Amino acid sequence: MKNYSSHHTARHKQGFASILTVTSVGIALLIVMISMYENTVESQKAEANHMLRGDYQQREEAFLRAMTNIIPNRAIIGMKDNSWKWSTRRNLSWKQIINDAITQSNSEIAIDSDIASSLGVNTMRSGNIGDNDIYSMDVVSPGFSEEYWQHISSGANRTASSNYPPPLETTNYYERRDSRYPIISHLKAYGSSAEGWVHEDVNKYPQFNIINAPSMHFNYQTGDTLIAKHNWWVFKMNFADQDNNTANLPSRTKYYLISLYEIPSQLPINGASFTALGAHSDGTEWSNIDIKGTVFGQKVVTEGSFTTDAIASRKGVTLSDNTIVGDLTTGITGNNPFASNARDLEQSKGKTFPISSASDGGRVSFIPINRGLEFYDRYTSNKESINSSNSVSPSSWDYYSIGAKRCAMRLDVIDVTAADNQTPTAIRFTYQKNGTTESQTFYKGDNWPNPNTALGELFPFHTQITTDGRPAVSVHAERISNYLASQNAESTEINHSLSINVDYISNISIRPPAFPSLDDDISIVMLDAKDLSAYTRGFSLVTNMRLIIADDTNIVETTTPDGITLPYEEKYYPPLSMFAPEKRFGSSNSPVPVQIEGQLGSVTKNNASPTRIADLKSGASGEVVPGNISATLKPISHPAALPPINMINWMVVIREIHPNLSNP
Repeated sequence: MKNYSSHHTARHKQGFASILTVTSVGIALLIVMISMYENTVESQKAEANHMLRGDYQQREEAFLRAMTNIIPNRAIIGMKDNSWKWSTRRNLSWKQIINDAITQSNSEIAIDSDIASSLGVNTMRSGNIGDNDIYSMDVVSPGFSEEYWQHISSGANRTASSNYPPPLETTNYYERRDSRYPIISHLKAYGSSAEGWVHEDVNKYPQFNIINAPSMHFNYQTGDTLIAKHNWWVFKMNFADQDNNTANLPSRTKYYLISLYEIPSQLPINGASFTALGAHSDGTEWSNIDIKGTVFGQKVVTEGSFTTDAIASRKGVTLSDNTIVGDLTTGITGNNPFASNARDLEQSKGKTFPISSASDGGRVSFIPINRGLEFYDRYTSNKESINSSNSVSPSSWDYYSIGAKRCAMRLDVIDVTAADNQTPTAIRFTYQKNGTTESQTFYKGDNWPNPNTALGELFPFHTQITTDGRPAVSVHAERISNYLASQNAESTEINHSLSINVDYISNISIRPPAFPSLDDDISIVMLDAKDLSAYTRGFSLVTNMRLIIADDTNIVETTTPDGITLPYEEKYYPPLSMFAPEKRFGSSNSPVPVQIEGQLGSVTKNNASPTRIADLKSGASGEVVPGNISATLKPISHPAALPPINMINWMVVIREIHPNLSNP
């Protein structure tokens, strides 16, 4: 018998699917997937744009750093004779500077070929849109609208405004040239357009005035102002703009200010070389040396218990355990005082860290204009004029950088007894008279006055033999102004500086002074220099011979110039600078006490061992007796206190500015 019931229950039920439901769910899932894909694409695009924008920013930063190093070198070349030749001039243009900065900074590629090779990606094609040839005019252009073609706008002959620094004035010709080449020249000076924008009278101080100091991690100055001349240029830059068609990246054109500050030495210590501070060569710590303000050295090392307000350098600072800089006493010692968080803590409080290095300051380049021993020697080259010939700049580099050439008066030894006896027998004295240069030549046994005569007692220059038997020229400093008056020469307002050299070019019997000096080399003995008040603008002496300061010097006070406020009971003395490769204090065989008030500096160059700037030698044997040495060192804060001859430093800074986009 068949069981129909069980057969019926085994049958499968029929079903169906809704096409509308499946379609709706599928569409919804597709929309979600598309949305997620779009979000992913947008996220990747945003990330790519962010990375590309960062890449452009890094290229720009590297480019600007390269610019700070290139500009001063090209400016120096432009001050040298024959730099106007096309073969030289074309490499000095702003256009070439920009192209060279692009090359040096590798701004055209994201990764250097050598690095790419070491990483094994040199055969791969770069996906970076920014990797392409850069045409300078596409990324850099003048900051102001000009009628003539150029890359960078000069700040000369502008109308002063709050957006830009006080302008310098020059001729229209050199203003146009300044837009094509970086021009440093005495013909660029502060004039009426800078009145009210610099801190002192531009008629009295057209070359160096008091200006606002730039705010940055490297601080040469003490305080918020600086004695300097500020050359500046403006350009605008956008590295991303040239790739706009392919990258489609929103970007901002930035305006930048190039500043080249000409800064006369004004700090209590200015060492243009590797300098040791805090101890003498025998290891004795400084005991009677008081320093106020910032000290500067090419490279600085402190020893023992050393205290100062601030330290600035070019190539790093090494501090002893007992060094105090500003109010910092701990956590900054050693080879890298920036290694701790001390600087970050100071800056978080709105303070400037008192230890700074130009190499650590970002877009900053600091260059002491240091010719070394050439600074003392007027015969280093035959260039005598302040003007340069056939050059990009109208100012001569030799005249600018060699202190002896800038002196208004010159005393030259032009003949000696014999090649093996350097006793001077003839001298030539040159000074300024009626707007021209006047020279007088004096011969022993003829018209050179005998020191024992009435005329000789008025004459400023004589010969003598030093205590240690050296031939010497004695300079009676106080007599010079009276002698100039007797010759109807210009006043000491103009005849304010004296270079003393030997003419080894015209006379083969005269031997160039050696360094260190030889026992029979000519020396200079400075006498009668207690009262220099006749030199209302100060007095400077530059010589390439050993200088023996035989007696008290510049100890008679004079009237304090307008604009200078002295502390209570402090006296003002005429500004004085004395430059010589060797100095000896006192003319006797025994060491004498040495007391200095003012500044100490050195033009030593490329020294492996540190210069000990406070090792002031006295006596014929040149002993350093630490107990005999005392000094009160302080900065110069007013241009009236600058001596006629001083060392010059350049500081190049590039900063972004946010001007109103119109001509100032």
